[in-house]
Amino acid sequence: MAAPPGRADGTTNYETDTSEITNIGPSWVSQPELQPSSQAAATFLQMHPELAQPSQPLPSPSLQDGIKPDNDPEQLGSPSGDLTLQPFQFSNPEGQPDDLPKHLLVVYNQNDPDSKGLADYYASKRNIPAERVFGIACPLTEEITRSQYELTIRQPILAYLYQKDWISRRSESVHYGNRTLQLLVANYNDIWAIVLIRGVPLKIAEDPETEDGMEKEPELQTNAAAVDSELALLPIFGLPYGGFVPNPFFDRDSTGEIRSGPELSTKIILVTRLDGPKPSDVRRMIDNSIWAEQNRLAGLAVIDSRGFTDVNNGYTSGDTWLRSARAMLTNDGWSVKFDEKPETIPATDPCNNVALYLGWYADNASGPWVTPPDRFVPGAIAYHLHSFSASTVRSETQNWVGPLIAHGATATMGTVYEPYLALTPHLDIFTKRLLMGQTFAEAAYASEMGLSWMVTVVGDPLYRPFAKPIEAALAGTGATHTSHDDWLFLQLVQRAIIANRITPNRATLQRDLDVPGAGAVAYEGLGDLLEKLKDPLAIAAAEKAYKKALALDAQPVDQIRVGLKLAQHYINRAQDEEAQAELKTLRELYPQESQRFGVASQLLPTATPAPPPTLSAPQYIPPPGPPQPPQPPQP
Repeated sequence: MAAPPGRADGTTNYETDTSEITNIGPSWVSQPELQPSSQAAATFLQMHPELAQPSQPLPSPSLQDGIKPDNDPEQLGSPSGDLTLQPFQFSNPEGQPDDLPKHLLVVYNQNDPDSKGLADYYASKRNIPAERVFGIACPLTEEITRSQYELTIRQPILAYLYQKDWISRRSESVHYGNRTLQLLVANYNDIWAIVLIRGVPLKIAEDPETEDGMEKEPELQTNAAAVDSELALLPIFGLPYGGFVPNPFFDRDSTGEIRSGPELSTKIILVTRLDGPKPSDVRRMIDNSIWAEQNRLAGLAVIDSRGFTDVNNGYTSGDTWLRSARAMLTNDGWSVKFDEKPETIPATDPCNNVALYLGWYADNASGPWVTPPDRFVPGAIAYHLHSFSASTVRSETQNWVGPLIAHGATATMGTVYEPYLALTPHLDIFTKRLLMGQTFAEAAYASEMGLSWMVTVVGDPLYRPFAKPIEAALAGTGATHTSHDDWLFLQLVQRAIIANRITPNRATLQRDLDVPGAGAVAYEGLGDLLEKLKDPLAIAAAEKAYKKALALDAQPVDQIRVGLKLAQHYINRAQDEEAQAELKTLRELYPQESQRFGVASQLLPTATPAPPPTLSAPQYIPPPGPPQPPQPPQP
């Protein structure tokens, strides 16, 4: 049988499989809330039953908020037709998403001296059997040619799957616009996810000799791609190289219902990589993913938008995703630092204990993310949208992926070449999937409109930062109170406020957060909440809470941040003398850090205080009218 047209260079005999196709797959099942088991946590929740109730349902922001029809895949160049790679609904499951570890393949580079050791380390931590750890002999460079990808990555992996009877495919004719493509499509695939270990190449360079493509627009005709995104289409053979392929896993309506499983694996494989500047970074990513799973990821969320609201600006959709993500996080009880200035957050910002960072748009990592000390908690997920954020992932200073990993992030994403905004991860979908308790790989791929494109997903595909309910995480805490415990308690309180289960007044806030064993994070959070109230007694209580936090904080960056909040507290009440005394104390105690974080300058001019913000989930109402067609982000 002749090889299918299109992706056909180096075709081998296993590209002619003709077994029958079946369609089976899982439906999503929500995880039940667990009950606390430890006496301390149980006692706390018995005293405050209003905090133990489930939070309000997460909002389901429509992708039409800033993503109008001219951003749909059809409008981006994909002709209408009955191409197999379109969103589909699952039938009754014969495999569950929780089975993903049983269907994972670990791939390392035999030519890299560290790659196999890292693969074995990951397999041992995740209990992956030896037969699912596979070595390939591929180039050591991050960028490779299309021919190198085919001969040293795709074909060896596919051959191994055939050897193990883990995949079978059949020939299928597919109509795509005015074309008919002869494809090989998997009817069975036991590999639902692949993790590429540091040493496996990152990206496939443009091949000018290959002209056939999926798209009409010249800018979308490129056949360059991220290795991860190209390998995700391993179950299908015969598609043109150029352009993106519509992702059947893309969660267009943000339902969260389609999950990994046997049906999805006949269309795509969820491919991520464990990579970074140093082998030690990869080991830390593995360890921190598992720690955060066991204890639940908690901390500050930082969202750095650009302040776009103009519907006629083609970049507004990026900020729409970020505003929707903020609404979901706030609704889930998170403390969210939201910035909407055009420039990125400056290096003088003393944020710390960051669990989730989403932002854009700068060429190279900057701001607090590369300013000492490292700001991320174990398990932190950090993503910065930039066209070339992952041009390399093995530099501590270039682009974004490498520096974020080097400075403590556990998982991230990036783009290896120009992606165009609509084809970058939709961060509202990504955030919702994570908060629903799904894996990092599922959240990432559900947020991508196209495959065979530019996105690389860097992190443990099995990582589920929010699978464990807060109550269960608190039940597993030890005798020593930690800042992580504080973040969990603070999130419970803020969930209850959002859900109107408690009234945010001085008495209830002090009752729930000013408790025996509370740490600096709890007192700082208490001060922030009290600062929003107009009650004079609450104002005095806020000052007291900040002072308690200062007495407990150990890191200079935390002392600086809380001290600045206390100084601002005084300024807002025209207590200039007290404010300047607090700033002077910070400069005397921490002279170097005061210079780094700008305390030496006059930060807090006397001003009439702004009306206190309300603690409620922000609701973004998009302006009417269609935006401009998608464009590459600009600085």
